[in-house]
Amino acid sequence: MTYTNTIRWESDADGIVVLTLDDPNQSANTMNSDYLQSLKATVERLEAEKDQITGVVITSAKKTFFAGGDLNDLIKIQPEDAERLTRESKEIIKAPMRKLETFGKPVVAAINGAALGGGLELALCAHRRIAANVKGVQIGFPEVTLGLLPGAGGVVRTTRLLGIQAALLNWLLQGQRHKPEKAKELGLIHELVDSVDELIPAAKKWIKDNADNPEAAVQPYDRDGYKMPGGTPSNPKFAANLPAFPANLRKQLKGAPMPAPRAIMAAAVEGAQVDFESAMDIETRYFVSLATGQIAKNMTKAFFFDLQAIKNGGSRPEGYDTHRPRKIGVLGAGMMGAGIAYVSAKAGFEVVLKDVTLEAAEKGKGYSVKLEEKAVSRGKTTREKADELLARIKPTADVADFEGVDFVIEAVFEDQALKHKVFQEIEDIVTP
Repeated sequence: MTYTNTIRWESDADGIVVLTLDDPNQSANTMNSDYLQSLKATVERLEAEKDQITGVVITSAKKTFFAGGDLNDLIKIQPEDAERLTRESKEIIKAPMRKLETFGKPVVAAINGAALGGGLELALCAHRRIAANVKGVQIGFPEVTLGLLPGAGGVVRTTRLLGIQAALLNWLLQGQRHKPEKAKELGLIHELVDSVDELIPAAKKWIKDNADNPEAAVQPYDRDGYKMPGGTPSNPKFAANLPAFPANLRKQLKGAPMPAPRAIMAAAVEGAQVDFESAMDIETRYFVSLATGQIAKNMTKAFFFDLQAIKNGGSRPEGYDTHRPRKIGVLGAGMMGAGIAYVSAKAGFEVVLKDVTLEAAEKGKGYSVKLEEKAVSRGKTTREKADELLARIKPTADVADFEGVDFVIEAVFEDQALKHKVFQEIEDIVTP
């Protein structure tokens, strides 16, 4: 069977191999059949030539690092495919990834763009993860939002690297997408660089600096004496808190019958009590049960395919082009209106914040002032940026200031007569 090679191989005079993920048939790299066959062939070559190799760098030629599993394939899986999916998950997906992290040479993931789902799982096979701290780079496991779990080692590796509690809360249960700085703070990224161009040099430098360090090519959970951070369920102190985990999860879900969060928690807790390979089998079992179920298909269709169609104009009437508002009017400067004004200004929009008196409108803007002052004091933003944001919010009591707004958001009290009144005041000023 022929396949398209999606991984480019380049080696330098120092014996460092750079593997560039670059599927020629897609705008993003995904875990499709071409990639899986390319990965298998690449890992086999690494093992065959390892005496001439000093280290490996994995990066991407796309804007994203790796987009994860191919949802077009996943959504077609039926219950009768469970046995085949189980076998493929173990032999075709997980086995080459395990060989990559254990073939005896240091591996560095040079993350140039979003590493989500399967992309982060691939990066976790590396012994060091370096990310470009630039716009557009997101790192996380969004699978739970589609009714799935990270099924290529994501649950097992994250749990073993960070501990059960940190893995579940910060990475697995809520599908967070972290910026590089936050991902480093939470423990899955080791190093940040300021630009994509700095990634490969930084990765090669780390490999050279650790040429005499045999542990550089060994994952923490494969080293002698490894202990899981925070302890395992057999640890009395940890075990005492364990009953609260499912109780808190049920509270968060408000009793909703969502199997993915429960499966993720079960895979993490059960996997922490056994060896690595057995934990991988447990993860696969839960992944297959979700992937062959109807809930994951419904969530994937609604929250990925349907949402993508809407974003691409699928629900827009014919003859209407896309319109991006530049100036937003907010009616009501109370708690809700003040919050809307802040997030709108933060997104770059000009905002007219109106209330019945100028004093009330200025008080609403004061909410944004407080948030920006706090951000400046904590080093989260600069004084210049804070001033620019605040300058985009114009408090007013005069409806004439709504002239030229593109979009109006009403945030007054829940009184129908009042709502009608405030819109009547602006209907001759705001053009359709």
